[in-house]
Amino acid sequence: MLNPIGKSDWVLCTSGMGYPYSHGEKESIQNHFPKNSVAIIQEAFRQELRVYLPGQDREFIVARDETAGIDVQQTGKGFSHIICNICFVLKPEADFDINQTDARGRKTRRPSCRKCRQGIDGRRMSRRERQEAERQKPPKGSLWRCPICRKMGIVDINVRVVIDHDHQKGRKRGYLCDSCNTGLGRFKNGEDYLRNAIAYLKANED
Repeated sequence: MLNPIGKSDWVLCTSGMGYPYSHGEKESIQNHFPKNSVAIIQEAFRQELRVYLPGQDREFIVARDETAGIDVQQTGKGFSHIICNICFVLKPEADFDINQTDARGRKTRRPSCRKCRQGIDGRRMSRRERQEAERQKPPKGSLWRCPICRKMGIVDINVRVVIDHDHQKGRKRGYLCDSCNTGLGRFKNGEDYLRNAIAYLKANED
C-alpha cells in the first residue's frame, strides 16, 4: 500500500461499493462501505480508481462513474456538509450535534457524527448510580485536590468538580476537575492514547 499521508487528491465514493485491494492485488468480490465515504486517490485507471478510505483504513478499487469530485475545503464549519472525523463520510450538518456556542452566537458542531459518537460516548451511568455519586461529591466551598493534575481548588468556587465514569461499563470512577475530565474525553478514555501521548513527549524531549 502506498503511504496516503500527505496526499490531498480527494474523491467522494457515492455508491459505497468497491473491490478491496491489498498486497498489490484486487480481490474478486465487492465489499460494502458507507455511501459518500471520502477517499484519497492512489492511482487512476481508465474506468476505475484505486483509493484509500481513511474511515476504513483500507484501499479499494472503485468505478469512476460511482465517484464524484469533492473540495474538502468547502466542508465543515460554515458549510452545509461536514466530513466526520471518524467514519470520513460526508454528511449534512444536521447529523452533527451542537457542541458549544461562541461569543458571537455562532454554533460549533462536534467533529464526529451522531452515529460515531455512540461508540465514543458509550454507556451512561444509571440514574441510581448518578444519585449515589452526587451524594459523594466534595461539598461546595471545601478544599479539594484533583487526583490527576494534583491541583488544589475550592469546590464550585475556583474549580469545577465533575463525576467521571467508565464509558464501557457505565460505572462511576470518581471526581475530577473539569479540565482533566475533558482531557480524558479528548483521549477517548483509552490507555493507548495516553501511552501514545507519553511516547510523543519523550520523543521530543530536549
